[in-house]
Amino acid sequence: MTIRFVPHHTALTVGDLDASKSFYGWFGFRLIAEWSKADKSLTISHLQLDEGWVLELFHYAGDGGQEPPTFTPGNNLPVTGVKHIAFTVDDLAAAREEIVRAGIGEVTEIARGRTLVDYFFVRDPDGMYVEFVNDSRGASADDPLILNEAG
Repeated sequence: MTIRFVPHHTALTVGDLDASKSFYGWFGFRLIAEWSKADKSLTISHLQLDEGWVLELFHYAGDGGQEPPTFTPGNNLPVTGVKHIAFTVDDLAAAREEIVRAGIGEVTEIARGRTLVDYFFVRDPDGMYVEFVNDSRGASADDPLILNEAG
């Protein structure tokens, strides 16, 4: 028997649960489950895309007065830890234009990454960057791209 590993969810701790539900709802995430402590000091919300990916949002009531962390695009890549979530889209320019038009967050310009993936970021209500990519490299595990900095 071969065990198959399939992504299920990504967990985020958020400062404003309603703002985060609205932000991620714009991308198609819909509430499928929610649990709260009796005193409302913790709420856990599960939002799901039709394709099955779940976004698990943790909201601690005491977080409301904290300053949100300061992130850079990619969420501080040199520091060890999880950095961002990413969506793939067929038309990167159209997706960016639609997000800009909707005014849901600060949006970066489209760029090409070191691994040859085109991308842009949008900031969520807590300042975390969400990435949108178009991966047209045609890379595969059978023939991986091995890249390095010329210099």
